[in-house]
Amino acid sequence: MKDHIKYIHRQNFDFNHLLESLHINNSSDVYNVTEDKGQYQQRYYDDPISTIELDKFKERVNLIDLGKRSEKLIHFGSLFSSNRNVRQLPESIEFWNKLMRNMLPNNPIINYIADKIIDKIGGMNSYIGVHPRLKDSFFAKRRNNTVQGLIEKIQTDFKDGVCLTTKIYLAIDIKRDHSSLQPFFQTFSCIYVLDDFNDLLEPLRFLKNPRDGMILYDFLIPLVDLIVVSKGSKFYGTEKSTFSSYAKRLNEAWIR
Repeated sequence: MKDHIKYIHRQNFDFNHLLESLHINNSSDVYNVTEDKGQYQQRYYDDPISTIELDKFKERVNLIDLGKRSEKLIHFGSLFSSNRNVRQLPESIEFWNKLMRNMLPNNPIINYIADKIIDKIGGMNSYIGVHPRLKDSFFAKRRNNTVQGLIEKIQTDFKDGVCLTTKIYLAIDIKRDHSSLQPFFQTFSCIYVLDDFNDLLEPLRFLKNPRDGMILYDFLIPLVDLIVVSKGSKFYGTEKSTFSSYAKRLNEAWIR
């Protein structure tokens, strides 16, 4: 990534601190692309003649126009939404795919713990990863449909005899005894969740942020869950879930 993108590490996300770190003293050297008027304010296009519609976004911005600006800093507001950037030019698609293939978790402790869990399950080719996102309001309303849909997909992909004995690693955001998850445990005989490997997670309890001493355990646990679920021989996720989307990309990178 360093060969294509210039970036700096930031510990302070205050806008004025950003200007100071870039030695920008004049407001005329800054172009604010969006003032964050809404979550879906702007959509960015690499092809200025693209006919793809705005969809739920309100404004169109052609990247070629931003490239012509003379300011030292072009500052974006929210980049939320995987659909915000419209990639149509071949070079954009090629770079994006390369970026996704190479943006892999690289923390040695997290990777070590995840690999230990995978070894206990039986190795990367011995299980499939499943992520039913069920906790948040939007997903909570669709719990039953999400769970049933995932079960049906797995049953379709595997023969009945194989399906019943298939090892499944379930990345979950609610307790395993929640009623919404019971159809999984009633349908499949061999399911693992992260709580089954609490003994392997102990090293994470001692990791601290050197700047403020905060224990990082709660922040790192989802990353371990992500790596394990994405390293299965196949991955099944929840539509519109960011976690599932990233896990799917990782799965394609791990298994390629």
